[in-house]
Amino acid sequence: MPSWIEFRLGCRGLYRLALFDRSFAEFFDRSTAGVLRSFGLFLLLLPIVLWQVWITNDLPIDNLFLFLAGRSVAYAYNWILFPFLIMFAARYLDRDAEAAGGIAVYNWTSVLWVALQMPTTLIIALGVPVNVAQLLGLALLVASLVIEGFMFVVVLRLVLWQAAALVALDFLLSLMVIWPMGDWLGGVR
Repeated sequence: MPSWIEFRLGCRGLYRLALFDRSFAEFFDRSTAGVLRSFGLFLLLLPIVLWQVWITNDLPIDNLFLFLAGRSVAYAYNWILFPFLIMFAARYLDRDAEAAGGIAVYNWTSVLWVALQMPTTLIIALGVPVNVAQLLGLALLVASLVIEGFMFVVVLRLVLWQAAALVALDFLLSLMVIWPMGDWLGGVR
């Protein structure tokens, strides 16, 4: 788990990343130890993510515990699977030296994604219809995809099309495999 100082530095780095400032990478420990600590963010963010998933869900839920358990498993797979794909892509693209840093910063971006999703979650929690709030959610999703692509360009030293392909793989894997698996495990109809 990152220390308080590392968390504050990481948040500064995320702020700079959101502003497309290339100096964002300096705020993250991109060593092997930093990668391992970045996985500790999973536990810190899990309750917030489960709350966001529960609030924004518009499908019928038979069993709340089963639903949250299924989403927890999907969330864990999301934290495990894509870092392996980053390692594979880095090796394939001759960026082995940057792989650890890419995984560390990718894990830290989960904090940014939770923060970016918070306005949509709060709007839905206040009773605004889901379809209205989804417009804001769509704009924030597009912003997060662009930010993620910029992060891969800087941290893994990729050209734009390679970063775009990696972002598309991350998005499609989440959309078509991981979250549907969470729905299935959670008993969502």
